[in-house]
Amino acid sequence: MFFSTTLLVAFAASATAHMTIEHPVPFGKATLNSSPLGPGDFPCKQRSGVYDITEMNQWNAGETQTIDFKGSAVHGGGSCQFSITTDSEPTEQSQWKVIHSVIGGCPSNVTGNLPEDADGHGAATFPVKMPENIPDGRYTFAWTWINKVGNREFYMNCAPVQVGSGSNKASTASVSEALSSLPDMFVANLPAEECSTKAYEDFNYPNPGQSVVEGNGGSLGDTLTGAGCDKMTKMGAGNGQMGTPSQPEASQPASSEAPAATSGYAALPSNGGGVFAPGASSAPAAEPTPAESTAPVAAPTPTYVAEQPSSAPEQPAYSSPPQVPDNSTPSAPPSGSDCTPCDNDGAVVCIGSNMFGLCNRGCAVAQPLANGMSCSGGAVVASVKRSAKFPRAHLHRRHGSSLLI
Repeated sequence: MFFSTTLLVAFAASATAHMTIEHPVPFGKATLNSSPLGPGDFPCKQRSGVYDITEMNQWNAGETQTIDFKGSAVHGGGSCQFSITTDSEPTEQSQWKVIHSVIGGCPSNVTGNLPEDADGHGAATFPVKMPENIPDGRYTFAWTWINKVGNREFYMNCAPVQVGSGSNKASTASVSEALSSLPDMFVANLPAEECSTKAYEDFNYPNPGQSVVEGNGGSLGDTLTGAGCDKMTKMGAGNGQMGTPSQPEASQPASSEAPAATSGYAALPSNGGGVFAPGASSAPAAEPTPAESTAPVAAPTPTYVAEQPSSAPEQPAYSSPPQVPDNSTPSAPPSGSDCTPCDNDGAVVCIGSNMFGLCNRGCAVAQPLANGMSCSGGAVVASVKRSAKFPRAHLHRRHGSSLLI
């Protein structure tokens, strides 16, 4: 009885200590166990909640990320492949393309197992590079493992990955061009009775691809036995057709593509004119979408924003008055200028004898007069008398188009 109980406990401990990927974060992390696949588990260890997303893994084209594992039962190592498919929820019809192969020493280069620890992190880690030419979109990543020691088994974990921002839509042709030269995923031992690799051999994949490493001290072999090998080893090819990766939802644009404003008002014109609420069309304004409603929206502004009081003039206030067109660039006010109160918007205001300002929203900022001009009695005049006082309206137009240059 004691012997039987000991065997059961040892078996249970071994089953819970098998390996799972930890990064990238796998699908259905809460329901993923570490046991090998059964015949009905392919692909991705099918179960309830198999494609639940705990975390979307960002993995851009040309980027190298480190694959690491949790567990301790490494079964003397073996051989692993790292693959991707364009299907976000893969099926038996999905085609998997290998982006990296490890022959021997995966997930660890030891003779047996690591010290018993279901949450252990003593296995090796592997740098894997995403193909540089892979188009943006959502893919599914897979780690597959043919163990070296113990029962003939096949392990497979899957994880969701997002390549790029999704701003560049992928086509089937572009995906095919990027992935068609890569080998299909290799499958065996599913079940071992139909197609089995040989124990104590690090399986030497017949087509590992161009990105491949060989573990130190590997005992390479490619022995396969069973009547079902011709069919099973090609399961990774699925139906032999690559699809197109899905893109992010339209309601969730990338931050660089977010609308510039959500208040419904037009943008400020370059000539410093007022901002008007839309009213040219009789059609009602569209209701904001749910995605827009989550962004902060400014409080409603008056129809003509230019009439709002302000404690300090805004930059457009220094452009020339609208009566006289002026394509020149207005000069900015001196840094730290004080505001001189005024009540005649648009008029020239004398500030001392050699300074003037344009009254804007109850405020005039001092600016130096041009050489030969002075300000006296509320009017700008030439220092050298050439005539009597000019009409104020004439001065307003003239200085608006010349003295502000």
